[in-house]
Amino acid sequence: MTSPLLELDHVTKRFGRVVIAEDLSFTVGPGDTVGIVGPNGAGKTSLFGLISGDLAPGAGQIRFAGRTVTRLDAAARCRLGVGRTYQVPRPFADMTVFENVLVAAQQGAGLRRRASYSAAVDALDRTGMAAQANVPAERLGLLQRKRLELARALATKPTLLLLDEVAGGLTDPEVAQLVDIVRAVNAEGTAVIWIEHVVRALTAVVSRLICLAGGRFVGDGDPAAVLAEPAVREVFLGSEVTASLTGSTLSEDLIPGETS
Repeated sequence: MTSPLLELDHVTKRFGRVVIAEDLSFTVGPGDTVGIVGPNGAGKTSLFGLISGDLAPGAGQIRFAGRTVTRLDAAARCRLGVGRTYQVPRPFADMTVFENVLVAAQQGAGLRRRASYSAAVDALDRTGMAAQANVPAERLGLLQRKRLELARALATKPTLLLLDEVAGGLTDPEVAQLVDIVRAVNAEGTAVIWIEHVVRALTAVVSRLICLAGGRFVGDGDPAAVLAEPAVREVFLGSEVTASLTGSTLSEDLIPGETS
């Protein structure tokens, strides 16, 4: 039996009376694809912070690749293989695309000289950004910024990639391009956990879907089954879930087999 790549064991995090993670436990195996959905304020990005090391849990344990990393900071976890993107890309605007990715390879993965240059070039190739290598980051459009954000994460050589709403704000064809990139990254063996409001983007990639609300899991399993659960449907009523890649209605996106 394959050992889990990531394990959360009864992890809890609160800010005062605000609960962002309540006794959460789950595992992710090597090469797995997991989607996370939920309303705004559900604790999805905070969960990524707990996994990546940006936040420390108040209780519980986090293990990665068989090692307890609960008290390790984000830099240390990145060196171990946890890479992530952020909802709002914030590249170094006065640097070129290549320089941005090179910084990630050197500071994130700890690579030097040829190894860092090779990692940067590879990340740009995988995300379709090689042609923009010498373009200042401040001149990039939204899709290219999203791709650069992904390239920077890939340059850290992750075995677990955390994607935080990389499809947000993009057109359907642009989202489809990102889906192809994520599929290719996963096909090479990288495990992916993807937070996204564009539900069809997730279901095109992930084999498991988790619904998070109020810092708790209200659904976990096969994507179609999870989206059909009454508790999950209730959570999504009134939430901001975008139309699917194929232009279906909101209800078609969330409830397979039903229409509004």
